[in-house]
Amino acid sequence: MIKALVTDFSRVLLHPLDPNYSGGLNSLQRELEAQGEYDFWAHFKLNQELLEFYKAVGQKIPVYIFTSEYIQDHPAVKPQLESVFTAVLSAARLGLSKKDPETYQIIAEKIGVQTADVVYTDDSLVNVTAANKGGMRAVQFETNAQIIPVIKLLLV
Repeated sequence: MIKALVTDFSRVLLHPLDPNYSGGLNSLQRELEAQGEYDFWAHFKLNQELLEFYKAVGQKIPVYIFTSEYIQDHPAVKPQLESVFTAVLSAARLGLSKKDPETYQIIAEKIGVQTADVVYTDDSLVNVTAANKGGMRAVQFETNAQIIPVIKLLLV
């Protein structure tokens, strides 16, 4: 039985406004911050449809973000996440690698569930593979139209 949903943040819930930008979102944020103050929303956009879906899921089970670094802490986006997610976990802060299957066992322990009771979604196939090896039911995010029905099926 699924008791928690865990999602990646960058390129799942947060995307660059420039569709041709292929670099990391944390890297882009660091570059922008180095230039001084900037308008976060002039460079990034939230996946509102998926955010609303996660908010609905959160009425039934806890929903968490497990992300690589810190972009989710930016003052422009953080308040929009607080009402949806039970907690935000950062691999960098926890000293974990999202490529390591043991990481997902540690995350399950931190949120108080068994790995088999967690649905995890990430845009990176490497991370999805690691999460599956770690015991979670992990699915690669490609689009909302693809991931939402899959998550709904897993939650039944």
